[in-house]
Amino acid sequence: MSEEKDDDVISEEVLYEKIDHYLLTFGTDRSLMCVSELDGFLTALGCSVQELEPDIWLNAIWGADEDQPVWESTEQEDEFLSLVLIMYMETMNSLLFGDFYPVYLEQEVDGEYSILVEEWCVGFIRGAKLIGLGIGGDREFFDEVLAPVRLFGTEAGWEKLESMVAAEVTFWRETLEPSILRLVKHYHPEMQAGVKNKETRVLH
Repeated sequence: MSEEKDDDVISEEVLYEKIDHYLLTFGTDRSLMCVSELDGFLTALGCSVQELEPDIWLNAIWGADEDQPVWESTEQEDEFLSLVLIMYMETMNSLLFGDFYPVYLEQEVDGEYSILVEEWCVGFIRGAKLIGLGIGGDREFFDEVLAPVRLFGTEAGWEKLESMVAAEVTFWRETLEPSILRLVKHYHPEMQAGVKNKETRVLH
């Protein structure tokens, strides 16, 4: 008896393409603009001690109340919610089961490819502000673990990067993922989060 293909299973590539389409089509200047930003945003939510109601963080994807999309149909809205919830579960599972793979963008210039972490960090900062990450507790610890994401995800950080030599930028880039994992384990010591083989999911 042959196995039937499960048509309900969406590929990672299609998932990201569809989410990007919705974010670009319905987003404003205050919205998350791409899958990389969304992944950073969702990862920050995974650091929260208390789970936020979906309505809160789903609305925050778009920005303020006036930025919420006017859907063309109920089916369209339902599809977007379904896609984002799939990505949310994938992000949470990656933290829980020790296969943390941030979704970064890739840039090609004159045949040379480089990974961009800025969009992911911008999204993480958005999520961190939403859940009040780093407010109270050990200020020194939070300043240390959030330093890389603040460097690559804020305008103040970008100004600092411009004055750094390549070796310094590389150093901070390499501390980004270990710092995020320290943060996750700080809030959730039961999690087995880790970076396997130092791989990342890259959007071309």
